[in-house]
Amino acid sequence: SGTGPNPGMTESQRRIDALSMALKQMKETTVEAGRCCDGLTRRAQHLDTLTTPASDASALLTQASSNLGSTLVLIKDAREKFDTVADCEPAIERLLQGAREANAAAGSKVPKRAMVGAAAGAGDDHSSLHTSGTNNLTEQDVYAAADSMEIIRDAHRYFQDRTSWRSTPSAL
Repeated sequence: SGTGPNPGMTESQRRIDALSMALKQMKETTVEAGRCCDGLTRRAQHLDTLTTPASDASALLTQASSNLGSTLVLIKDAREKFDTVADCEPAIERLLQGAREANAAAGSKVPKRAMVGAAAGAGDDHSSLHTSGTNNLTEQDVYAAADSMEIIRDAHRYFQDRTSWRSTPSAL
């Protein structure tokens, strides 16, 4: 009993003082921990303001990539249709030339209706075609032209079904 910092204190008083000091230190530590938490919250909010636009941009880039991929597939499909139609032109030209030769051999003029269409507006000079009276049009030419016309019909339907090509302004 008289051996501590204050010899007149009782054991109970010393314990109460020690608990008061511990409580005071706990309060100071709690206040400091609260300040640290507030600082961490501010830093987290700042980090969020930096990462949110990046995340949004990443999402937009992902969507743009998807849109571009879909568009590329559509463009390839349409290009294939155009190339197929272009491949059909020689067979139809042979049929047209053969029909004109046959008509010329028969001694009549080509009706104006036959001139309407791609061949008449293509800028080709069909008036200088062979009119020697020999028809070089074969059955194979007729079948090739018929097949070509079916291909063109199918391509026409393809594009008629897609009168409006979807494109999003935010694709990029």
